[in-house]
Amino acid sequence: MKKIYTTAVLLVVFFSMLNCNKKQPIPKKKTPQSERKPTPINTAPIKGLTLLTEATGDLTNDGIPEKINVYDTQKETDFGTERLIHILKKNDTKWVLWKKSIGPILPSAHGGMQGDPFEGISIERNCIVIHHSGGSHQKWSYTHRYRYQNNEWQLIGATTHFGAACDYFETYDYNLSTGNINYRKEIENCETAHTKIEEQQFYKKLKSLPLMDGFYPGNNELKLPNTDLLIFY
Repeated sequence: MKKIYTTAVLLVVFFSMLNCNKKQPIPKKKTPQSERKPTPINTAPIKGLTLLTEATGDLTNDGIPEKINVYDTQKETDFGTERLIHILKKNDTKWVLWKKSIGPILPSAHGGMQGDPFEGISIERNCIVIHHSGGSHQKWSYTHRYRYQNNEWQLIGATTHFGAACDYFETYDYNLSTGNINYRKEIENCETAHTKIEEQQFYKKLKSLPLMDGFYPGNNELKLPNTDLLIFY
């Protein structure tokens, strides 16, 4: 009887060792919710378009952010390749195209000696704000502001800056919504280190505000009242 008991014990130990030698499955480590990466939303590239930059912010003053994508279309113009704006609204987890616009961003070689004139796009106070600059000895820069109103994207503000060092710089800040124009001219003499500043205010209300779609920055002329001064905005 003692011999049978000893044999049984040995068999139990033997089979226990076999089970211990088997590779046990390693439980998968759960990633905490806070460390999980969000699912990308519409990140697939669009054929024929190269994404230059993007901006996110509230454009309709409803507390819900919209998104702006700026693309190079690779279509050649007289001044480089054409640019395209996509404005998107969020629908659940997807960005849906709301508006597309060609014109408000200058072509890739419009900056002259400085090359690409496009400096950036942002959303500020429910407006799309676009910056350009270019030139060689004489430098220029544009800032244009567009707002969604009357079911359209309209130009409501334009600031232009033009001139050269040791000569003069002119700045026009045009509020198209009110018609108010602030003009400033800074004349600089580098030999005498003397600077003269002239400032004036003007008023010119347009019959209708320019639309963003098809607008060409710097190609719009405005003669200031009772002067020979011209704005190109």
